[in-house]
Amino acid sequence: MIVVRSIGVALLAVALAALCHEAHAAVGAGAWRFIAAGEIWARIDGNSLVGFQALVEKGIAPWLWSDAALPVLLGPAWALPLVPAVLLLWLARRRPRGAFSR
Repeated sequence: MIVVRSIGVALLAVALAALCHEAHAAVGAGAWRFIAAGEIWARIDGNSLVGFQALVEKGIAPWLWSDAALPVLLGPAWALPLVPAVLLLWLARRRPRGAFSR
């Protein structure tokens, strides 16, 4: 469980870093603007994003890109790692020992 908890904490740190990046950009611009996960991916390596789109549309199903992948990539960048982080931390939570422990 320590590995699952460690991955959850690492993903939580990534989500917090993305949120801090948004806050820093908001202070500089004077207005809050969500930074999309796809925007971050395009900044890091735009060609792999285009390749992923082609893989999903041509290799799996064309509807999967527009109905599933694109809404996720248009969402806030901090939400993408936050969801699995919360799930992993919930799964790896410490449970009380014994049937009637409080």
